[in-house]
Order: sequence, then C-alpha cells, then structure tokens
Amino acid sequence: MVVDNVSGWRAVKSWNSAYLKSVAGHREVAVRETNGPPSNIFQNLARGGRTSFGDYLDWVVETAHDLRPVTERHADVGAITKAVAASGFEDSYYLDAKLSQLSERLAADAPAPDWFRASPVDTNLWCGVLGTSSGLHCDVTPNCNVQVIGRKHFVLFPPSQSRLVYRIPRITHCRFDPNVPDFDRFPLARRASGWQCTLRPGESLYIPVGWYHQVTVVTPWALNVNFFWPRPFPQGVMTPSLWRFLLRRGSARVRRLLRG
Repeated sequence: MVVDNVSGWRAVKSWNSAYLKSVAGHREVAVRETNGPPSNIFQNLARGGRTSFGDYLDWVVETAHDLRPVTERHADVGAITKAVAASGFEDSYYLDAKLSQLSERLAADAPAPDWFRASPVDTNLWCGVLGTSSGLHCDVTPNCNVQVIGRKHFVLFPPSQSRLVYRIPRITHCRFDPNVPDFDRFPLARRASGWQCTLRPGESLYIPVGWYHQVTVVTPWALNVNFFWPRPFPQGVMTPSLWRFLLRRGSARVRRLLRG
C-alpha cells in the first residue's frame, strides 16, 4: 500500500458530489444495475443502463444517507455485507466509467502515478454505495487503485491459491465470497491464506497480475480511480493459473484479425 504518492492531486482535495456534478453532471454514463443489494455486482451479471452522471450521483448521495446508520452499528466488512443485504434494496447501481471520456478536467485532477514506467492503458472511475462489492476476481493487467472519497476494503489472495478460492472456469471471477465465507459449500477455502487492508482518501494499492482481490465499499459511499497498465514480461508467464485464459484470449484476438 502506498500512502503519499497522490498528495498533490486536486481530486483528493476538491472532489465531492457538488464538484463532480458541476464538472460532469450532464454527461451520460453507463451504470451496472442489479436486483437487490449491491453485492458482487460483476459476478451476478448486472444489467447495464444509461443515465446522467448527475442523476447517478443524486441516487448515491440519497442512498448513502439512508445507509449511514449501518456504518454507525457495524465496522467489520462481513457484518456490513450482511446488514446491507438485509436493508431491502430493490435495485442497486454501480458506476465504472473511463475517466477521460467522462471529463478531461477530472482526468487532469487525477494524473497517473509516475512510479510505473509505462503509461496506463485504461483509467477508470469507480463509484458505489455501502456494501457494493466487485466480487473476488483477478485481473490480467497490473493496476493501482487510488482512493479519493470514502473507504474501500480489499482482501487479496495470491495466484497460487486459484483452486482454493474456486475460480469459475474460463473467466477470472471466483465462486467463493471472503466477506461472508460459506465453508460448507467451499471447504477448500479454509486453507486459503489472504491479506487485507482498507484504503482511505489519498492512499493507493498496487495489484499485480493474477492476484485475486475483492473490493467492498465500507463507508456510506466511495469513489476511487483505477489505473491499468500493460502487462510486463514475465508477469503473465509466471502466473500458471492464467495460462489457459490468456491463451484463449490471444487465440480469439488472432481469429478477429484474420476475419478482419
């Protein structure tokens, strides 16, 4: 975890719902929508919908206000997950937007860290309310999460524990949920040894290729910026659990080129 690498960011000093709406509230964004509480939104194949960034932020702020009592009663990520699940959501929404497409001004507020040699291939803005979870998954490119508003809890497992966290065949997500572990359904997960931390505004976390991680909002709402860089050699080669996935992705890319 890196503490001081974004101390000069305007984003950390200035971003709040009012500022974000004034800069980009009129822009249309695609949000992920799921029925019920905002748990494991990517694993549960959330539908997509479009709305204005300002309207989405209004929903976030209003919902965060309603969820504030949960944060006053619970601090543990597991207890938060269970309390949010019981809070009666009909639908939940989560935003992951390309930052420069949303607003060049916001992108200038949050420049890429200079300690990675290459320029990022993607820079995403993530925003969600308490309990919103990415689900346990790994990425095939190295990335860095920088927290801007609120706090997010991270739990991580090394690539060598792919079998223990029950990765779903052919994709990079897992069936096991470390926030509310069900060891009756997933007994091998008892042997999984992970690491966890909570990011606060201005703090960053670098995640290498293949590391499994689940990210959960543990404040009424949270927003972070996520940089993805090209996969450096030999990170992919040294992650056997990803070989089949990367080979399949490479073969699909070749087929598209041949057809084109």
